[in-house]
Amino acid sequence: MNKISTFSFLFLFTLIATNFGCSESTVTEDLENVIQGVEYFPLEIGKYISYQVDSTIFDVDGNSTAILNSTSYVLEEVSDTLRDSEGDLIYRIERSEKANLNDAWEIKDIWVSKRTEFQAERVEENLRYIKMVFPLAADATWNGNLYIDNGTIIPIAGESIEVFKNWTSELTLLGQPASINGLFFDEVTTISHADSENLIELRQVTEKYAKGVGLVEKEMWILDTQEIDQTKPWELKAEKGYILKQTVIDYN
Repeated sequence: MNKISTFSFLFLFTLIATNFGCSESTVTEDLENVIQGVEYFPLEIGKYISYQVDSTIFDVDGNSTAILNSTSYVLEEVSDTLRDSEGDLIYRIERSEKANLNDAWEIKDIWVSKRTEFQAERVEENLRYIKMVFPLAADATWNGNLYIDNGTIIPIAGESIEVFKNWTSELTLLGQPASINGLFFDEVTTISHADSENLIELRQVTEKYAKGVGLVEKEMWILDTQEIDQTKPWELKAEKGYILKQTVIDYN
């Protein structure tokens, strides 16, 4: 099993500069069709989105499980660009956090993102995801974790969890109006990155992208249990893992 290594900004740029797995043979004669949908993943210096993040962490403590609830706020701002070895632009994203709305933002992470005619990628905490593929099409599927070992272990509250088991990315809803956290968006595309459940594991990850804005909502249910009771909701039987909901509160 792999362990997540310490975040390294230089390593991120080295990593993302490698082959992005797209062959020129996939290019159609209609270039406009190939890049249709890029407006759902806009990248521009100065662009920002802020979110409210509500999380529930399940922490095994002896024979019982502690449930830890928290709310925080995250700001993602595109701050800079550079070229990779293929000549493509990579965008530097400063990710700031605060515990209360009245607090000052404090930079916690540097993530990077890239968009080509074929796909949109993000490197988050040293993990490289394929967030969407172009052109966007309802029911399209792809390996969003192509560059991530499915057996990668991430520590959550001192417990080891195989977060990425059985992930498959699928576009489930294309360009539909939606109201999210009191904000209305004319066109929102929904992508499921994981939808897998058995008696002891739940992996559900959904992201929603608004046209011209980017990610406006993300929800993750990464839960494990040894309590085999199909009538009991996961919120009550989970023994380790987390539930996370990230919703937009402001953007430019």
